[in-house]
Amino acid sequence: MFDEILQENNPFARQRTSSTAQQLDGYLSEVPIPRSNNPLEFWRTNQGRFPDLAQMARRYLSAPCTSTDSERLFSAASHVIDEKRNRLSCEKAEKLLFIKKNLPLFLKK
Repeated sequence: MFDEILQENNPFARQRTSSTAQQLDGYLSEVPIPRSNNPLEFWRTNQGRFPDLAQMARRYLSAPCTSTDSERLFSAASHVIDEKRNRLSCEKAEKLLFIKKNLPLFLKK
């Protein structure tokens, strides 16, 4: 609640949110690029028009530096699906892995 009040009283934060919202509206009104195009190249060329969105795209569309996350996921899967749990359906195993990976992120908030 305090953060919301602080943002209401901070004109710079309000302006940035408004600017980002305008960028998002402009981006969503454009024709989608073909699947064969490189999305990072799109954001590089349109960085001037959508600076906030381009910054987020660089963060979330880039490849991870290492394969440790995928290795940890396979390791966690080996703990969920083993000889004693061989009748566990794929759907339930996927849900268990999802909860194991994302529950700590939810609890931090």
